[in-house]
Amino acid sequence: MSILATVGMTRDFGKVSSNCHPLRLSLCQSGEIANQATRRADRVFMVLVSNLTKKDMYMVPEHFDLHNEPWLDERTRRRLAGAGQGIDVASQRADDLDERCLAFLDARFAQNPTTRPSALDLACGRGGQTLRMVACGALVTAVDRHDHGADIQRALSGRPIPRPPHFIQADFRALPKTLPDAPYDAIICQRAIHYLRYAEAIAAVRAWTHYLKPGGRVFLSASGLNSELGHRYPHRDRPVAERYAYLASDIAHRHAIQQPVCLYEAMDLVDLLHAAELGVADIFLSPFGNVKAMGFI
Repeated sequence: MSILATVGMTRDFGKVSSNCHPLRLSLCQSGEIANQATRRADRVFMVLVSNLTKKDMYMVPEHFDLHNEPWLDERTRRRLAGAGQGIDVASQRADDLDERCLAFLDARFAQNPTTRPSALDLACGRGGQTLRMVACGALVTAVDRHDHGADIQRALSGRPIPRPPHFIQADFRALPKTLPDAPYDAIICQRAIHYLRYAEAIAAVRAWTHYLKPGGRVFLSASGLNSELGHRYPHRDRPVAERYAYLASDIAHRHAIQQPVCLYEAMDLVDLLHAAELGVADIFLSPFGNVKAMGFI
């Protein structure tokens, strides 16, 4: 039985526009996802709570040209670009790593149906994955250094949920000693770790392990050295420990990334997880060339 069926949320989502039908087909790529009905209900929830109503908003690719998309109005462009740290993709769609996280939470619930799993969403932005995990029935704590608490509450307004997520404004390099519902079954951090120098990133991920349950997972992604972002990247030929620079100006503008980054190859992220005293359950590249990983204690 899925978490959604247990908490009785699926009947409250109502009808979904036919514009949203591609969700059912294109976002379930992971072989780990056994119950696509659960994932569909989750996406229905996200479409309903979103106040971005463009036809294909849920199908935003992993990286797209914010300034060359005719279907985006100026207000939407401003909302998607966040503090020079790229597009808030998670608020628009679930990628394969998001889906694996949701499938893992479903599996944890199946192992112990009397206890709802808990999850920590680091660098949560406007709460796209936070909302998906809430819709999945998990107890969620969302953390971001920008105050997105009102965005998340607004998205949840009027929705029948068992318990809203906790939002904490904090830097994920210096989390509070105690967090709600810790330790967690899952910790997810997407499209953020590359804004740290490599040594800082290792220290941050190692600190996160103190909030992880035995058997829990860390879901982590980083922008790829061999993605479009790596074109003319000035530190391309440096070892990862010395790799930290601004993107080429046209690429930085296109992807709304105005801060220095450390771009990763797959083995760089594997080495980071090992240095943080985590095992590696899986490592893979997205179609765009970004690096995605699942770590465990």
